[in-house]
Amino acid sequence: MKKNLHLSALLLICLLILAGCDKMSQDGLQGRWKPVYASISYEDAVSRYSCDGTVDEHGCIPMLRVGIQHPDVKYEEPIKIAGIRFFKKNGEDVFITFFMDTPKEDIGKPLLYKIENGKLYREWPMGAFINCSPEVLDEGSGEFDEGSPISFLPDGQVKIGDITYQRF
Repeated sequence: MKKNLHLSALLLICLLILAGCDKMSQDGLQGRWKPVYASISYEDAVSRYSCDGTVDEHGCIPMLRVGIQHPDVKYEEPIKIAGIRFFKKNGEDVFITFFMDTPKEDIGKPLLYKIENGKLYREWPMGAFINCSPEVLDEGSGEFDEGSPISFLPDGQVKIGDITYQRF
């Protein structure tokens, strides 16, 4: 009986430690993060898009576009990746994006985020939905995206989906 009690107590302590580690990771996001590396690939009905490399100081990286039906049709164009600021507002975890050329000017309004099971879930703005009044485009919708894998790297960087960020 005493052995079962000790085993139960040990299991409870382990669960509390694990829960605390997850919370520490979320709190560890607080602050401004700039994109430093991106490895992105996707396609639409017409083209395949890809990039894999360092993001410049403006948040830009060249994206290669290759035609699906005509692979000889290729061109490269820069894409701009926004930085992310994570903070607390009214006791809630929120984020907002910004461009590297104007890091003090936020894009939109703060939206909620949460980390669960190794994924970062970000709230959609009302403007992501078709029937939205222009007055509330940037307001939070209460709906979250499908989540992006998140990992805290040993060098202090964080990888969210296909993009690696560094605190600045």
